[in-house]
Amino acid sequence: MSQSLGNGRNDSQPLLSTTSARLVAVKIKSANKNIFRALLSLASANLLIRVMGLLNQIVVTAKFGQDQHMDAYYVASLIPTTLAPMLASALEASVIPAYSRLRTKGTREQASKLFSTLLNLLIVLSIVLTCAMLLFKRELILGLASGTITVSPGTVLIAQDLAPFIFPVLGLMTLNSFMECLLNAEGKFGWPAYAGMLTPLTTASVVLVGGNNFGVLMLCIGTLIGQVLQLGVIIYRAHKSQIVYRPMIDLKLPELKPIMAAAWPALFGGLISMASPIVDTIFGAYQSAGTIAALNNALKLNGVPTGVLFAAVGRAALPYLASQAAIKDMRAFKGTLRLYLWIVGIATLALTFVMTFGARIIIAIIFEHGHFTAHDADTTAWILAGLSIGMFPTAIGFIVSRAFSALGKTRVLMGVSVFSVFANAAFDAIFGRLWGGFGIAFGTSLYYFCTMIILLVTLRMMIGKLNLLTPPKELLDMIWKVGMGQYYIKWVNWKEGGMRDFGLTYAFRKRAMQVIFALSIFAAGAAGAVQNATLTVRIAFGSLAVFALLRYQYLLVLAWACINVFIGSALPLFNGNNLLSGLTLPTLLLLFYVPTKEAFKRLPALPFWLFYFIWILLGMGISPIPLSEFMTIWTTELDFFAVSVLVVLVIDSRQKLIGFIDAMIAPAIFIALYGLYGFTIHQHGVVDPTTGYFRISSIFYDTPPTLGLYLSVLIPITIYRIFTMRSFLKICGGIAVLLLLMLALGLTFNRGTLLAVAVGLVVTVLFLPSNKMRGIAIGAGTAIMGLVFLGTSLANIPLLSRFSNSDISSLNGRTYLWQALINHFDPAQLLGYGLKSSDVLLTQLQVGFGGGVIATAAHNIYLESMFEHGIIGLILMSFGFIAFGWCLLKKYFTGKSFEQKLLLAIAFGTLVSIVIQGYESNDIWNQGVGIYFFILMALPFCRYWDKEQQSSRTSEVDAQEQDDQENAEGAQTEQEELTMA
Repeated sequence: MSQSLGNGRNDSQPLLSTTSARLVAVKIKSANKNIFRALLSLASANLLIRVMGLLNQIVVTAKFGQDQHMDAYYVASLIPTTLAPMLASALEASVIPAYSRLRTKGTREQASKLFSTLLNLLIVLSIVLTCAMLLFKRELILGLASGTITVSPGTVLIAQDLAPFIFPVLGLMTLNSFMECLLNAEGKFGWPAYAGMLTPLTTASVVLVGGNNFGVLMLCIGTLIGQVLQLGVIIYRAHKSQIVYRPMIDLKLPELKPIMAAAWPALFGGLISMASPIVDTIFGAYQSAGTIAALNNALKLNGVPTGVLFAAVGRAALPYLASQAAIKDMRAFKGTLRLYLWIVGIATLALTFVMTFGARIIIAIIFEHGHFTAHDADTTAWILAGLSIGMFPTAIGFIVSRAFSALGKTRVLMGVSVFSVFANAAFDAIFGRLWGGFGIAFGTSLYYFCTMIILLVTLRMMIGKLNLLTPPKELLDMIWKVGMGQYYIKWVNWKEGGMRDFGLTYAFRKRAMQVIFALSIFAAGAAGAVQNATLTVRIAFGSLAVFALLRYQYLLVLAWACINVFIGSALPLFNGNNLLSGLTLPTLLLLFYVPTKEAFKRLPALPFWLFYFIWILLGMGISPIPLSEFMTIWTTELDFFAVSVLVVLVIDSRQKLIGFIDAMIAPAIFIALYGLYGFTIHQHGVVDPTTGYFRISSIFYDTPPTLGLYLSVLIPITIYRIFTMRSFLKICGGIAVLLLLMLALGLTFNRGTLLAVAVGLVVTVLFLPSNKMRGIAIGAGTAIMGLVFLGTSLANIPLLSRFSNSDISSLNGRTYLWQALINHFDPAQLLGYGLKSSDVLLTQLQVGFGGGVIATAAHNIYLESMFEHGIIGLILMSFGFIAFGWCLLKKYFTGKSFEQKLLLAIAFGTLVSIVIQGYESNDIWNQGVGIYFFILMALPFCRYWDKEQQSSRTSEVDAQEQDDQENAEGAQTEQEELTMA
């Protein structure tokens, strides 16, 4: 990737080589001619299809209006009508380039085998998917329409009844798209495109015939019949084109491998991007009744230019872009891409203006008939206007994505799709709460702008300068032919010389922009000083700190290690000073700068946690807490992932590793001493009601389990630090620190933590890299535990007294909390009930035990995750822990560094301890505690270990060379002695 980025900066030396100028000219001219010919067929056919679709929509809205029955139909049809285009996009991105190359170089018999194999595989896949969807129809529909359960319960029941009649559309749509791709690769564009008119025509006819008697059910039946008729016409055209079908599946075809290699990223990206309309539907379900139908009606109108212009240009240009990329003719590739970006861009800007400001008139003319009221028209018009704002970036992104498909870089599209879901959910949640249905549409448009910028920047980095602001030669020729060339010349002359005449040189404009930017910052600072002078000063100094942390990344991770545990604690100096924001902002910004992909390769568990946090974000709209609180909590949890990435990439030397570990241990020493001080004065802790003993909590607001969880992470890393010390005095000091931390852990009197730490240490001892070290650990551990118990006995502190209490069977009442959550959980809630919903529920229920309220938190990360984020959220979190364990064990058995194996053993034992503690505590998600666990999981995979192993190998080679040299010298000496004798 680094090579491609570097080469991409020089247009004269792109990543892919170019051909001669004559061949380029011929290629561009012939490609444009063929593309325009295909574009005419596709655009005209798509226009007729959209017109038929609008007529069908007019009939449907006039017949059924925009009530819960239409909401139910759109919910039931959302999955098949969204999944089918996703499969079609993956087929288009992978099959057309491979089939085109085979038709050019291979025989018709080979093409027939490939076609038959792919078609049969698709048939099997479609049947399996349809059966799975029908089997889980209730769960799928409840997940999509979870918000309508309280607003309109009948919608869900109607959608479930319609599912068996609309889900089979998935297979038919997929087969039609595949056959159309094959015919396009053969150069046949007309018939397949015009066959698409059969579906809306048949649907409208069936609705007119049976709509009064059977209602929206006729919509499903009409769609099925139309798809069958369309498939019949396409099969007939394929037969006329001499495409031969054979009942065979040959998985050994060499063409399957490149097809699958290009298809799976496009398929995965499409699967992720499929979540965007689903996210819109989920957020729309929490608006007033009819919003889902309004969204779908607006999307159908917005889809007219998308299907007529964007899809037609993309489908027509893709085969020729793929051919130009195949022969590495990048000059022609850029020329073709720039031409159609200009054509689509100019047309889209005009359409954007018309559809944004004329949305109400368009809706009134097309839909305001029969049961479709003026209120429905107003709602739909606002949503259409919001969607139309993003029409231009949608068009540019659509065409540029085809360029990536032609280059075979479909993994880029997969990454952009991941970002799209993230951005769409965030923008929908923010603007949906502000402006309702229009806000959801506006959020969708906003993320289209972000996607367009990412695609253009990435493509420019891959193939060099695109020169998109330079008008294509073909457009200039057209301007000259229509008699407007003189105006263009005047404009160029003014641009080149006129601005110099007025003194507007490039240097002047650059200086002016700098002055304007500085004045803007000054004005913003002045305005802020007037409104809130203290806040302005804090922001100013905070900005300097943020820039410093961005520049010195090791300083940033040190700050996390030293300061993080105190943020939000009971200490007064660490509250209200925006310290967490000052650490979070540079950390998240650095994710877009550092090579995150390298961190994923080193620690493959990180992507699982990233998906988990993204899944949490999707529940933003259903969370019972305010949006600002949700984003604060979610961002602090995302810090766990971000800091892990930085630790993997920044710690690249032994000095940094040891310094970072010492920075983690230093605050633990203070916290333990502060806890012991609180124990002597009976402050900073709680009195156990069953035993009467004082339990320390140090800086953690009277919550001893939080202190126990924190120490359970720091005690193992302290043990690692002791084993890496070389000086006797340092070892003694390290043992003293370990005794201090273990004593503080014991004074928490937290039974679950003590048991979990004991199990974790036993696991660590079993995985220590040598028998000698295991013996030392067992002996030293026994001695330390003996000293701890001796000291507590002399001080009359019974550490194990709580293990004999009567509440141990119910885990101090926690089982009652868990039962309450299970009783109120619905597995059909795919996204769960939202972040902190378990706390809200338990606060409302006031679950009691022994005459008082037990707690208002779940005290179980697994049940909490299942209730708040659904079964999928629980699975993703479980995969995260399992992936940590798998990565640690794999590295342990494949690694060669002694110290790295020691750290891996420490980390694996800590993982076991945390997983056990998760059954009675959810403090792992406490920002001041959990981040240290994620840091410990990342330390064995940091960059330093590569250098350490390399130096070890170098030392072994040097030692071997020295031995060989000594042996050679010894042999030479013996030879000389023999000679003298």
